Amino acid sequence: MKYHFLILAFNEEDLLEKTFKELHESILEENISDYIISIVDDGSSDNTFIIANNIKTKFNKNLNIIQNKKNIGVANSVKNYINSNDEGKLFLISGDNDLGQEMVRDLIKASKKADFVLSSYLNREKKGRFRAFLSTTFNLMMCTIFDVYVFYLQGPAVWPIKHVKQIDISSSGIAYASEVHIKLLYSGLKFIEITGYCNTGSIKSTAVKLSSFFDIFRTLLSLIYEIKIKKKYNHKSIRVQ
Repeated sequence: MKYHFLILAFNEEDLLEKTFKELHESILEENISDYIISIVDDGSSDNTFIIANNIKTKFNKNLNIIQNKKNIGVANSVKNYINSNDEGKLFLISGDNDLGQEMVRDLIKASKKADFVLSSYLNREKKGRFRAFLSTTFNLMMCTIFDVYVFYLQGPAVWPIKHVKQIDISSSGIAYASEVHIKLLYSGLKFIEITGYCNTGSIKSTAVKLSSFFDIFRTLLSLIYEIKIKKKYNHKSIRVQ
């Protein structure tokens, strides 16, 4: 089983190298031999792409650099990567070093026991009170509507590329992770949930924008149509330990 670690970076010149080093250390500690790390520079205006190439010069093995000429967003960057690969498990890593090393290792361990992994932060106060309130409300709404009971639909995750590639992801914004998770939760797979701690919170996050609410609304309508009406996804996944 090949492991794909996708570092998503937009103007992350200050934290990208630290993010890579800590991820690389965690991979080695967990004795993962068949893996690829891909750094996506999503149209950065700073030195992110230069730093990514400097990292590649030092750690040439198992490292790939992808540059988007213009910013296309996390969702589209992830979809492009999935469309260009067929097998393995995909780990999504933020380039701002938000994901702690211990949680990375726990995600890797859990991925060996199930088809996909969901996770939630225990210290979500670092994200800010308003964002924590919005994300908690959104998660409760989605879980209630679609009869899925997980701690957090928007947290760091591990996805089976083969199955995600079969999913038609309509969201191009903030709701893409929740859309994928809900559809995976209706795909007859096995999943695990873990908890952990974020490092600093998303200091530069622009998640709370008007366009984000439009994306959530469109995604919600799409999910209702596909799952509740069309019943395209109708096999509940099983939680394992």
